[in-house]
Amino acid sequence: MKNFNKKIQDRFAEMQATGKLFRVEFTGNQVWDLYLSSFPGEYDPKFRDPNSSTHNCNHCKNFIRRYGNIVAVDNEYNIMSMFDVDVEGEYYESAIKLSNAVRSSKIKEVFFETFNELKSLPYESCNKNNSVFRLGTASNSKRYTKEEAERYGVVKADEIRSFNHFHLDLNKSYVDFSGSSVEALMGEYRDSKNVFQRAMETISVDTLNLVKDLINQGSLLNGQTHLFKIDQFLPFKTEYDNLTPTKRDTWCWVKSYKLPIAKFRNELIGVLCTELAEGEELNKACQSWNKRVDPANYMKAVAPITKKQIEEARKFVEENGYVDSFDRRFATIEDIKVSEILHSNVGDGKLKNVSIFDNVKATPTRHKRSEFDGVEEVHIDKFMKDILPSCSSIEAFVTNKQKGNFASLTTSNNEDSKPIFKWDNNYSWTFNGNLAGKSLIKEAVKSEGGKVDGVLRFSITWNEDGRDILDYDAHAQEPGSGGQHISFRNCKGSKSLMSGMLDVDMIKPSKLGVENIVWSDKSKMRDGVYKFWINNYDNGRSKGVKAEIEFEGEIYTYDIPHVGYDQTVAEVTLKNGEFTIKHIAPLSDNSITSTEIYNIETNKFHKVNLVCLSPNHWNNNNVGNKHYFFMLDGCKTKEPIRSFHNENLLPDLAQHRKVLEVLGATNTIEPSSKQLSGLGFNATVKDELILRLAGSHKRVVKVVF
Repeated sequence: MKNFNKKIQDRFAEMQATGKLFRVEFTGNQVWDLYLSSFPGEYDPKFRDPNSSTHNCNHCKNFIRRYGNIVAVDNEYNIMSMFDVDVEGEYYESAIKLSNAVRSSKIKEVFFETFNELKSLPYESCNKNNSVFRLGTASNSKRYTKEEAERYGVVKADEIRSFNHFHLDLNKSYVDFSGSSVEALMGEYRDSKNVFQRAMETISVDTLNLVKDLINQGSLLNGQTHLFKIDQFLPFKTEYDNLTPTKRDTWCWVKSYKLPIAKFRNELIGVLCTELAEGEELNKACQSWNKRVDPANYMKAVAPITKKQIEEARKFVEENGYVDSFDRRFATIEDIKVSEILHSNVGDGKLKNVSIFDNVKATPTRHKRSEFDGVEEVHIDKFMKDILPSCSSIEAFVTNKQKGNFASLTTSNNEDSKPIFKWDNNYSWTFNGNLAGKSLIKEAVKSEGGKVDGVLRFSITWNEDGRDILDYDAHAQEPGSGGQHISFRNCKGSKSLMSGMLDVDMIKPSKLGVENIVWSDKSKMRDGVYKFWINNYDNGRSKGVKAEIEFEGEIYTYDIPHVGYDQTVAEVTLKNGEFTIKHIAPLSDNSITSTEIYNIETNKFHKVNLVCLSPNHWNNNNVGNKHYFFMLDGCKTKEPIRSFHNENLLPDLAQHRKVLEVLGATNTIEPSSKQLSGLGFNATVKDELILRLAGSHKRVVKVVF
């Protein structure tokens, strides 16, 4: 017995290492019956009386009935049983039969124990500080009386016998301490699996890709905030489709285990996918979505495009020689004619093969924006006419606020392709709309409908692993006697007099928890100190909270490993229209006033390789708004970018604008090591850029637009 149980313990340790345990439909009672019946007569002699045998033990019976049908799943989605062991002698047949019976059964439910239940069982005493919990009774001893000796005939009076029994050690991670009932917990796991599996069976990859296209078309109101859920779900669906049918049920149990996206089918976006999968007409399904999301504005969404429209657009492009024009890439410095490069040494119109500022090395020094408050201001027109021609080098000071200014030039792969734009060349540009390293907290807030574009924002997230189901609350105190305490008790869904509001509130979420406080109007905000803190409402054992404060393009992130009852995060002071911050909680490692955008670290000077106008103003073109581009050394987006924009296309292509809008959004240009990217400024939009110049003399100027 001891040897057999040791091997079972070792196998169970392997099962626990998978991170997930389950029960199969083959019941514990069935396991016990099979166990008793599997011993040949010589290995199961009678003990004490004709109704008792050596292996018919109450302790072992209780153990096997309760735990004998526990299983795990390996990397190939095969069932693992604790009886999958090599053992000789009396347990040889039992191990084989039990292993085969359990492994051939289907998973029925998730396995765990509750602390309350373990306390009530006649095992080793336990407390919440245990790292492991004993399942079963390891051994016991019995002294036989004179009456028992006479009745059984196989023991002696006062004889003491010791017995070993089945038992296991269970890791703490498989014990629930919430106090919830077993039925409720089991039901939650089972519901997640069933909803997850139903989605796998009914929603196709084609349907998911169709919904992505509808979002990119603009046919679904607020669709972009739900796009990440489809992106999360798609890999699971693809994996499911590639499985053999016999492994799909087991796979669903494994993958749905504490998976936030498991109930995708019940999400708003999942309901739409289900409607389309079940044959709902496209326009009707989109209209139903838009009504659910925004009843007041559902008619404003772009109508979905049809296969007929796509075919007509394809035919027009092919017949009119535009195919090569839509095959686009990043432009490089070698592509640009010297005549379009705005500097003092204008050449003969040949391709420029090297940067005009190759010999300039950027300084690694980090600066604060406030250092340049007193520098000379010069309008862009004066800078281009009077200053730039005498410059031998330019460095641009990049700030966090300029993330929307990052842009890239694009062109056709075929330089002889037919122009598709309103100007006489096939060059275009795309501004940053997909910032690398964007705030995940910010995206989580957006996904829950919170406002992220206010003048001051305080957001918190928790429960990333699904195991910190506590009630954390974001709090803020406005300054002055009239300032309001913003929390779930006040200003939830309604604004304070200073425009502050709690617009996302969650209580013990089973998925990622999010709360968000935001001010929308600086003109209504009073000067003074705005205080921010987190409350652990349950005062439960905290696994940590992430917090984020944003104002004026600056994002500060805090990783708080443990939240007691209250945790102060920071104080933000508003004075004369300017924000400053005092950090109280420690900033996270990646939370600095500098960040990286397009491979460029902010709050530093960076070498400018090229200065030019936007292509719509090259070669005496004067079409639309003029943009100024300062292309930076080493600047490159790591994300695919849009290949073109409809508003720039020729009028004869406008009739197919719906299809081309989708084409521009989906047929993106993949990142390249060679690309012309940097800062772009619209001549008609108020903006500024700090430049460090070298030439006739060195100077720092602030160029205003």
